[in-house]
Amino acid sequence: MSAADEQSPARDAILEVRDLRKTFGSGGGVLGGNHEQVHAVNGVSFDVLRGETFGLVGESGCGKSTTARMICRLEEPTSGEIRFEGTDVAKMGRKQLLPFRRDVQMVFQDPYSSLNPRHTVGSIIGEPFIVHGVAKDAKERTKRVQDLMDLVGLNPEHYNRLPHEFSGGQRQRIGIARALALEPKLLIADEPVSALDVSIQAQILNLLRRLQRDLGLSLLFIAHDLSVVRYMCDRIAVMFAGEIVEMADSAQLFAAPQHEYTQRLLDAVPIPEPGARKRQREQQAEIDGVGVAAAEG
Repeated sequence: MSAADEQSPARDAILEVRDLRKTFGSGGGVLGGNHEQVHAVNGVSFDVLRGETFGLVGESGCGKSTTARMICRLEEPTSGEIRFEGTDVAKMGRKQLLPFRRDVQMVFQDPYSSLNPRHTVGSIIGEPFIVHGVAKDAKERTKRVQDLMDLVGLNPEHYNRLPHEFSGGQRQRIGIARALALEPKLLIADEPVSALDVSIQAQILNLLRRLQRDLGLSLLFIAHDLSVVRYMCDRIAVMFAGEIVEMADSAQLFAAPQHEYTQRLLDAVPIPEPGARKRQREQQAEIDGVGVAAAEG
């Protein structure tokens, strides 16, 4: 099934992205020469349903992080629609964006550069409370920050420590706690484990799965690692050169990939035993009721 076929009217979609585009470069030089325009995102459309984890996967440079930044309005779209609960985010003014950013929060890729090294963990996690005027005083803010630290598996007694006193995995937990401070409805995780050691990645992925389930979050999960996306996501869109080339339920995508690029991505995932890739697809297809013949396609 093509990406276009998948875009039937959404059932209870919290986020609807339609024909989203981002072009860099003006097409004209200062002295009259031509500067090539780069179409970083070229007509991307998808929905994120309430309570689901939707995966956006592709190699570095395919436009998936630019898409995420446009959804959060950290990057201005060239054209297209971004509808959150029916309201077009792309047309929001500054006053409208403030409540929107309470509902939509982002976890960034690098847990080192995304935290201010001069601020304590307590002030980093508590900053959203100050910006949005949520906590009534410093005592309440401290209590809520420590509750968030406990929620993500950090010791609340480390409230006054600086980021450099934490490991990479702990720093990512700090970033997650900060993103959860305002009780968002949609969490966007942009390559949240790619900068972490493999031994730590599973801990962060399990934490995100637990939080998504327990808090009823909708999660847009962005990654280049297909094995990670398969573990995390209900539905997956495969992105290549600024476009979505395939979209399907996770089980269907892995059992019977339709697009050549998706097949190449799957074939690039390490399998320890020769011939195991074909058997893996056949077994998954049989489980999903898709059929072995379709799995080999």
